Amino acid sequence: MNRVKKTISLACLGVLLSLPASAAENDPEKTALIKGVSFSGLIEVEGSYVDNDGDSSSDLSLATFELDLEARVTDWLSAHAVLLYEEDGDDELLVDEAYIRMKKEDMPFFAEAGRMTQAFGNFATGMISDPLTLELGETKHHASLRVGYEADQLTASLALLKGDVQKAGKDDINTFVAAIGAAGEVNESFRYGLGASYISNIADTDGLQDAYEPYGHETSEFVGGYSVYGIAGIGSFEFRAEYLTAADAFSDGDLAGMQPQACNFEIGYDFALPLHLALRYAGADDFEVEKQYGATLAYDLAEEATLALEYLHMKNEDSTKSDDMVTLQLAMEF
Repeated sequence: MNRVKKTISLACLGVLLSLPASAAENDPEKTALIKGVSFSGLIEVEGSYVDNDGDSSSDLSLATFELDLEARVTDWLSAHAVLLYEEDGDDELLVDEAYIRMKKEDMPFFAEAGRMTQAFGNFATGMISDPLTLELGETKHHASLRVGYEADQLTASLALLKGDVQKAGKDDINTFVAAIGAAGEVNESFRYGLGASYISNIADTDGLQDAYEPYGHETSEFVGGYSVYGIAGIGSFEFRAEYLTAADAFSDGDLAGMQPQACNFEIGYDFALPLHLALRYAGADDFEVEKQYGATLAYDLAEEATLALEYLHMKNEDSTKSDDMVTLQLAMEF
């Protein structure tokens, strides 16, 4: 945490204390801070051991600290912000999300403006480690304008943003993300979720944009990408599947001639005890990891605290190296 700047913390505190103390009902799952403002958070501490073809290493880290703030000004206007620290990521406190949302409770349409994670991909998982679909397709830290529809089981949205990867000589708002999804419960023993999304510039995802860094983040042609997913819950079982891919092969950059894609399949089971099991098989092409499989066993220490143990085997794309990783995680939400 020594790299976290004090000025960031003081600025965040100043913004928090200056938020309007008006009106509406708080989310009952969040803690009231001042009138109209609520917060929630997550802390994850992890210990890991990695065996890379005989070369081993171990680590202990504060994997995640996340603080979510929500301020409701009226019954149709609210603000949402997420402060995030990941020791194995940027290793500093970041404004992960900060946006204003406009939606009346009795209207299905909404609009959001600010920094937000894009609705490209679903990335649902019961494991400690992120799925390969997230590693390839997550798109964060962009200011966006998003409009959409959400009512009953259906959600649809369209977002515009300025991506870091641009056409040569351009500096424009150049990317859109479209998403649609449905989720619900048919009865007490069956629930479902399914959806699809499209991004017009998949080179701008967190997993791919570094391939254009040596070229000034410039490309001659944008390549789109799409994702489809399905989730089915049957009693104590839950099945999750997702496929995410570039729509065509790239024509330039380090990705020239490649068409990155990834898939993730998981089965989850909740035991009668507060014990949860998740199994994963995942694969990718033209990406860092070719194959991945493993299992996570999680035990609920309390309603919002979990102790989990994961084994994960990963085979690299060049097929010459493989990693075996064991991770123990203590996580608590508040």
